[in-house]
Amino acid sequence: MSSLGFLGPTGTFTELAAKEYDSNIKDHIAYQDIKSLFESASKGEVDKAIVPIENSIQGAVTLTLDLLVEMELKIIGETVIPISHSLLAKNGVSLDEVENIISHPQALAQCRGFLESNVKSYQTHISNSTAEAIQKIQKLEEGWAAIGNSQAADHYELEVIADRIQDNKENWTRFIILSKKESGIDGDHKTSIIFSKEEDHPGGLYDILHEFAIKGINLTRIESRPAKRALGDYIFFIDFEGHYEDDKVKAALDLVQYKTSWYKLLGSYPKAEIK
Repeated sequence: MSSLGFLGPTGTFTELAAKEYDSNIKDHIAYQDIKSLFESASKGEVDKAIVPIENSIQGAVTLTLDLLVEMELKIIGETVIPISHSLLAKNGVSLDEVENIISHPQALAQCRGFLESNVKSYQTHISNSTAEAIQKIQKLEEGWAAIGNSQAADHYELEVIADRIQDNKENWTRFIILSKKESGIDGDHKTSIIFSKEEDHPGGLYDILHEFAIKGINLTRIESRPAKRALGDYIFFIDFEGHYEDDKVKAALDLVQYKTSWYKLLGSYPKAEIK
């Protein structure tokens, strides 16, 4: 039986994404943070792990990017789900009574406009996940509320006091599925790579990206992160259409490897359908 690790506890958006990715996987295992998820997959404690990598409003999940550099795991799939935030509290608590709001930093940022317009005076508090915030509400005083997934309300015996409170209704998060084993080659694929440039010089990044352009390969995402060695030294993350075994993709990657000081193939995997 295949197992899938997710960012817990029960009720996170990552758990929803896990169910969306493959409903046939029944063995879902919750982990308290993203690093623990990576480590569990790397050690083989779970067959697969699902982690958030980017949000349409807040951008990249930088911890996920950094761990992709550090750990030897392959991306074997992806899924994209809409994110709809709700404000949850103990039964009987009204919006006017809320003085403290707890959630994941991204959730708090995505709902700032609603909070400033509808909550008289409040303090924010940070949690590792939206579900952890919801879980903590059970043990806190009446003036507390959590931002998270409305579907978690019943599980934790809480009440939704405001629904769809995110400032931008077009809010999507992309999740990737990690494993020690690669995925197959059937279907419509994307490929992800990471690299560092050779010594800095004018047009260095262009020279690398040009290899994709002249071969008609569509880039779907470019991100950069500090290499943590010196100022101005960056690692680049690129997603593009096609499988790394496709002839034109293979030709482009051969030249990319030649032009970079460090290169890592994260894998090719089926493209997600956005519903």
